[in-house]
Amino acid sequence: MSKAPGLFVDIGKKAKDLLTKDYTSYQKFTVSTYTVAGVALTSTALKKGGLSTGDVAALYKYKNTQFDVKVETDSNISTTLTFTEILPSTKTIASFKVPDYKSGKLEVQYFHDHATVTTTVGLNQTPGVDVTATIGTPTIAFGAEVGYDTTSGNFTKYTAGISVTKPDSCASIILGDKGDSIKASYVHYMDQQKKSACCG
Repeated sequence: MSKAPGLFVDIGKKAKDLLTKDYTSYQKFTVSTYTVAGVALTSTALKKGGLSTGDVAALYKYKNTQFDVKVETDSNISTTLTFTEILPSTKTIASFKVPDYKSGKLEVQYFHDHATVTTTVGLNQTPGVDVTATIGTPTIAFGAEVGYDTTSGNFTKYTAGISVTKPDSCASIILGDKGDSIKASYVHYMDQQKKSACCG
């Protein structure tokens, strides 16, 4: 079992996923298949109100590299490249969307036995920089996130959180919106297989 505390975005994620992940107010149809070459293809059609949209996605893994591309019906093309272990204990993720060239981002994640650090930089002329850090263990983790605008020289966000995880429960508290809001969540699993849970 890993001794790492996980990423900052994982604090409070279990409760959020339990409450919202599989809830939809629209019709969705998805077909997935794999090619002989190992490419995962997924086609999705969505109907929300009177509007219908769709996309086709391809995912290919080769050694320590993962290539993910999605073509949407509104002519957007999203691409994500993920490289693991370019440097020891790291994951590097580059993403961009065409035709929105200002959407490009580069993220580097570093994993240590008792800490994780991520840095995300926008790939444009006025990049924003986000840095997160988490220390602890898989049982208890403390984390913080800071966003910085290189154009204005101002901090755009700072958030702090704590998470406590046990085999049958998970609790978290997040102080967000530059200290103006606090969110608390608790998940309790009713069975060992974690198929039934209550959340608050």
